[in-house]
This record gives sequence, structure tokens and C-alpha cells, in this order.
Amino acid sequence: MYDWNDLKFLLAIARSGSTLSAAKALGVNQTTVARRAEALEEALGIQLFERRPGGYRLTVRGQELVAMAEAVEADATHIADSAASWRRQISGTVRVTTTELVATAILAPLIWQLSATHPGLTVELIAGDRRLDLQRNEVDVAIRVGSNPGEPSLIQKHLGESVWGVFAARSYVDRHGVPGGDLAGHAIIGGGGDLATLAPLNWLVAHAAGARIAMRCNSVPNLIAAVKSGAGIGPLPFMATDDTLIRCFDQEWRSDIWLLYHETQRATPHIRAFLDAFTAHFATLRGRVDGTAFAGSAPIGAVESPTKPSPTTVLPQT
Repeated sequence: MYDWNDLKFLLAIARSGSTLSAAKALGVNQTTVARRAEALEEALGIQLFERRPGGYRLTVRGQELVAMAEAVEADATHIADSAASWRRQISGTVRVTTTELVATAILAPLIWQLSATHPGLTVELIAGDRRLDLQRNEVDVAIRVGSNPGEPSLIQKHLGESVWGVFAARSYVDRHGVPGGDLAGHAIIGGGGDLATLAPLNWLVAHAAGARIAMRCNSVPNLIAAVKSGAGIGPLPFMATDDTLIRCFDQEWRSDIWLLYHETQRATPHIRAFLDAFTAHFATLRGRVDGTAFAGSAPIGAVESPTKPSPTTVLPQT
């Protein structure tokens, strides 16, 4: 039985016309090329070359074998290319936990892009305020808003800040005017339930003496809906704002955003694909999340905040 590897020596001699040129093309010495050509002839029992002073010339059978060897070469290349393509294909399920707001405002637009790029990748999204445990393998990736997690075995990447401000719907301003220093004639949105202690809501109530509390909300999605409906003035995260809103005060509240995953997951292909895609996607939205890209800045007549919280003020997860 002949050695398949000897076919590449046959092809190199046929293409270059000499063992010297073939040796240079293959990165071996000339003696090796000549020896392997002879070994192929002996194994097949057929003369493949006419050895002349000016180089090697293929026999008729040699020419026929070269055509067959080229087909083998093409198949071998196809196998290698297919294997490389299979290695590049990403498949698997990534379990991600984050807050409702981050899920809808940031993650949702990314997921369809991931599906188009990696059809075999599935994102299992678990949205809510309960912090699932990466150490106990409850999830693969966590996107958290708040204090530094401080878990040494986790990779902790600081993405930026979630910033809140006070807003009113343009429809509200059309009816009631621009909020000024005296909010007694205005309606505000208050907090209840899980939002009863939310710092921005409490600040607004404290600085709106005499204002009517139009409604109380117990979740951030409800709060966003209430302010956008024009029910009253309320604090919102910048990532939830759009051009239907006007910023009323220069007061801000800031909280860090963290991307977390276990150190053992950093090389897992489908986890890595999600992490890279999310990091790049978030970078394009950072100005929207921290408010620097918000167009509706505080209008003329809006009051400056009498006091400002520390830049390290930590909000509940948003």
C-alpha cells in the first residue's frame, strides 16, 4: 500500500519540474523529495517520471496519476475548510440574568443580532431583581446594576453607569407648563411597594411640597409608563428616555453597571461569543445609558437641585 503523503511530493515535482524546486516549495531537502518519489513508484509498481539531466518529466501514467492526486488534494482541502467552519460555528444556551429594564432596553435589541450571526446560539433571559448565584451555576452571565459584587472567583467588568434624572412628558408640559421652582401646582409620581425607598422618588417628594401625588408605582416599568403617559413628573433612568420626554431638573443619581461571569467560563465558545457581542453592543449605547446622548436637556426655567447626591450614590437594581 502506498503512502498518501507521497502524493504531495508527486504534485510538487509535477508543478515545479525538478526535485530541487519541489524541495524548496515543500520546505524539505532535495534528497527527501527524490526518495519519496521513488517510494511512490515502488509502492504502485509504475514508473511515474522520466529522469533527465534537465529535470523530471511525467510519464503518461504519471500524468494520469497527477490528475487523480489533484482531486485528492481538493478533497483534503475541502475537509480542512469544513472542519475550520465547524469550529467557528457557535452553538449552545447562555443563561443571562439582569433587571427588567436592562433586558428590554439593552439586551432585547442584541438578541436578534446574535441569532442572525450565530443561529445555533440561544439566550435564556431571566429578568428580575433577584440576584441569581453564578457560583452555584444558577446562570452563566449576570448584568447587574448597583454596588461592586465583590466575589473574587467572578470576572467583574465595569461597563459604565446607569444615570437617572427627573422628567416630564411633553404632553404634560403642554398642559401644565415647564416645572419651575414651585411645584405646588404640579403632579408628581410617587413610589410604593418595592420602590417605596427609591432615592430619586423620595427626593422628588421632598422637593415638591404641596404637589399632588398623581399615582404611586411599585416597579420601574410602571414608573416609566406613568411618566411617559403624562400623568406627572417623575424620575427615570436615561436608558428608558426618548424624545417624548423633557428633562426638568439637573439632579442626577448614578449607579454602576457590572458584567459578571465565572472565571471558568471565559474560554467557553458560546459564552465568549455572548460576552464579546454584549460588550461591543453596550459600548454603542453608553451615551444613552449615562445620559450624555440625551437631547432633551433641562429647559429654561427649570430649577437647579439645591443639593446633589454623591456621584457614588447607589440605586436599587434598575
